[in-house]
Amino acid sequence: MISYIPFKLTLNMLRILSIISCVTYIAAQQGNPGCLLTAVEGNPRMFQVRAPFQSNRQFPCPENTLFDANQCGCGWVENPVNRSPGELQNMGTIEGGRFGPIEPNTFVTEPVSTTRPPCTLRARPDRHLYEEFIHDVWISRRCPMGTLFNQASCACHDLDPNQVYTCQPELWINFNGREIEDSAGYRISVGNNGNVVNVSNAGRFDGTGTLTVWQYANQDLGTQLTVNLRFYEFPGGVSDEQVLISNCYGRQLGSLEIALNQQTKEVIFRIEARLGKFPEGVELRIPYQEKAWKNVTMSYDGNMVTAQVDGEMANAPLKGHITTRYNGLLIGSCNGRGYVGYIDDLRLFRCIIEGIGVVNTLPANAGVDPMATGINLNRP
Repeated sequence: MISYIPFKLTLNMLRILSIISCVTYIAAQQGNPGCLLTAVEGNPRMFQVRAPFQSNRQFPCPENTLFDANQCGCGWVENPVNRSPGELQNMGTIEGGRFGPIEPNTFVTEPVSTTRPPCTLRARPDRHLYEEFIHDVWISRRCPMGTLFNQASCACHDLDPNQVYTCQPELWINFNGREIEDSAGYRISVGNNGNVVNVSNAGRFDGTGTLTVWQYANQDLGTQLTVNLRFYEFPGGVSDEQVLISNCYGRQLGSLEIALNQQTKEVIFRIEARLGKFPEGVELRIPYQEKAWKNVTMSYDGNMVTAQVDGEMANAPLKGHITTRYNGLLIGSCNGRGYVGYIDDLRLFRCIIEGIGVVNTLPANAGVDPMATGINLNRP
């Protein structure tokens, strides 16, 4: 029996084969053997460093950039924040170089030029930093940990001989400045709906305030994560359960979530991960002390979830990658569960802190009730 293949289908197949052959040719030509960075498969917003002390740790690109292996760094693109990793890959970011979107009905008849574009980066006196020229403005960027900027190669190609690997926060909101912003050095954008304010170097949440970190929308959070923060709750709020940090979306709970229940006086820790076809979740609850600063930590190492409130700890087994959510990280409120109180020194690490009990050595002092004074938080 002879199978009939419509001419239109055959033509489409030829087009696909032509595109694949062109991309393969360019990828083979545009390698960058001196580059210490490699793309993270399936997530163009992330890259990792090929260095002994890094142990394949993953790093995020700055806001509105994607990893470009051909330039050995993160390059600016038009607002990728609301796109999924799959959509971003279809835009052309692949290992070997970044290519513009290919129209499905366009014939590719010859290889695209592999000439290196002019360098749009310039060095800073501190070679851990460089600047990128975007829309007539020079924007400061930081090289990945362990690397230094090389002007000749227009990339962070050089190893830092003085680098000693330490687990450092990828996101750090310390509420110490006039603006609520990231102080970890990656310039991750933090959105404020206008109802979160700094009071005495802490963030005050009134039940309607929300901070949003879009960087983590649809992002694979992997199997190495630590979240650490302090909070001082007030009475009130429309919900017994109030969110400190979560990536919940719609009616879904977050795959990463720390909340509190004012009725039971417990901190609730949730992580959902996927190893096989279906995700599995862990929920841990630890009592907290009223009218005191609470030091809270949750970590996940791909095998175990560990939670801590001051000196009390709990853990439970869990395997797999943390499940992605469409939302970014939401701080102070998520799906109606608005928090009332203060949050301070929120830090997110893409690594595990050794000795979880001393992630943050600040004690949880009882101190003056902020509801009575409105200002004096008596934080250590």
